[in-house]
Amino acid sequence: MAIKSILLPLSGLPGRGQWLDTVVRRAREWGAHVEALHVAMDPRDSVAYVGEGMTSAMIGDVMAVAEQESDERRQEAQKVFEDACQRNNVTISDQPDAGPGTAHFTIVTGREEDIIASRGRLADLIFARRPEGGGEEVTFSVTLEAALLDTGCPVLILPPSDPVEFGKLVAIYWNGSPEAGKAINFAMPFLEKAEQVCVLEVDAEHHSGPGTEEVVKYLAWHGVKAAGRNLERAGSDSESLLAATSAAGADMLVMGAYTRSRLQRLAFGGVTRDVLTRSDVPVLMAH
Repeated sequence: MAIKSILLPLSGLPGRGQWLDTVVRRAREWGAHVEALHVAMDPRDSVAYVGEGMTSAMIGDVMAVAEQESDERRQEAQKVFEDACQRNNVTISDQPDAGPGTAHFTIVTGREEDIIASRGRLADLIFARRPEGGGEEVTFSVTLEAALLDTGCPVLILPPSDPVEFGKLVAIYWNGSPEAGKAINFAMPFLEKAEQVCVLEVDAEHHSGPGTEEVVKYLAWHGVKAAGRNLERAGSDSESLLAATSAAGADMLVMGAYTRSRLQRLAFGGVTRDVLTRSDVPVLMAH
């Protein structure tokens, strides 16, 4: 499947903007369109966070401040995004006939997780960047969960290190789950262009379904030459996976997301969350 429509949630502060260069450069290479989606909070929602006993004038002041701060964040995000487009010769347009490699900044008011869940269903890929810390982490977590669980779309999460190039050596985390299979399907545009692909499985004897050999053969039908490797558990699954990814020299990881139930994740933890918070390379996930 060709990647032609990219959704880029951009409600938080985009930082230096180097990672946006990565996104729009990929869009230009693929002849794709990037919709940078900025979800602004309704100023009326800020009233829910104020104390009781406030006068209407005080509430009005709170709403005015919230609206001003929201507008400042929007202006900064739009400027950084459009500057990245200009640096990489990507046309600012929301029309399909404007030529290959286009981008557009969209502003919507509402709850970010609801907007992402809705608009992400008509995207080929959702890009996101893991924050470096601070107050953005909670918002990122909620937005990412909506993108992964409610859209049916793959999500490519970039680490804070902002890698410029990736996808030459791709590692696949295989655990036999439907989510892992879907992630491989979605990642095919990357896998077909990769110089090397390695399929990693932790404690293979505890997984049902096809093993790494079958995955390697499946990829071969798509013209992708891959090598399989079964890993012994060294700590948690995520620790074993990240260590093997690093040892292989991989610059990108492909995996299924949230393959356990919510209750199991609460009780035993989850590979998805661990990898998201600790991976040094871009991770393509699908649920």
